[in-house]
Amino acid sequence: MPKISVIMSGYKEEIHYLKESINSILNQTYKDFELIFLLDNPSNQDIIDLLNDYCKKDNRIRFYINEENLGLAKTLNKALTLVNGEYIARMDADDVSMPDRLEKQLEYLVNNGYDLIGGLSNMIDEEGNLIYSIKSVPQDFDNIKKALRYNQVISHPTWFGKTEVFKKLEGYRLIPLCEDTDFTLRAVLKGFKISNYNNTVLNYRVTKNSISRSNLYEQFLYLQFITNKYKKGEIASLAEAKLFVEKHLNKKSSDRYNKANEVFNKALDCLNSKKYIALMGCLVKLPFISQQYLKKIYRLVRVSRYS
Repeated sequence: MPKISVIMSGYKEEIHYLKESINSILNQTYKDFELIFLLDNPSNQDIIDLLNDYCKKDNRIRFYINEENLGLAKTLNKALTLVNGEYIARMDADDVSMPDRLEKQLEYLVNNGYDLIGGLSNMIDEEGNLIYSIKSVPQDFDNIKKALRYNQVISHPTWFGKTEVFKKLEGYRLIPLCEDTDFTLRAVLKGFKISNYNNTVLNYRVTKNSISRSNLYEQFLYLQFITNKYKKGEIASLAEAKLFVEKHLNKKSSDRYNKANEVFNKALDCLNSKKYIALMGCLVKLPFISQQYLKKIYRLVRVSRYS
């Protein structure tokens, strides 16, 4: 039985990204693992051919194809029924793990008595160039519990945890766009110990699709609801969360939120390139675009206090 089960879901990733991602797992310094790959797009023959070829070369890979598109949460829940390992590592199909990721995260989790951990990421563009690095995230469990009142601080693609955590929480709940945050909040409320390994474990690929998503405001509304319940020591009701989002979601607010997100990302680019005058211009614009986006920035600032 393998010590670690790495679970990965694919849909329509570029083949060269997918190869780089899979190879980053197969070439880990820690060798006692299985890679469970689920394809959530049964018509993607290119990925089917690639994974079948990988399976012939490395018996640590187990490949499954969904009969129909299930979405990420249901696909990951299916993967959780297939794992054999004592520990589970998450991996997105276009990201790249550091060569010693499994070794270092396993060591950190076991030595410190944690149940679920994340790690730091480098943000890379579609060509693999570094955009910026996340330098620090909350590590102390008490600080993480406080930070989670405002935002997710355990990056989903970097998760490494005990299989029993995923089993006892019965996997992911179907809460749109916030499945990972909901899982983390439930884990804390159920008494599991969570931390971050404060070293880079992953190159996270930022694509045009991930930057220009149209459902960012919907995601923020779900985040508001479930974190407000968490502050009260409660696990959010999925039905109540849906009603809250339906009540507040509208096209005008969503468009303004997305516009503010574009300006905020431009501000980050200006900061990284030291274009401070342009940076100030972006920051002056934000309050006039979306008050809701300012709430997001406020939450990010509050989280930074605990890093």
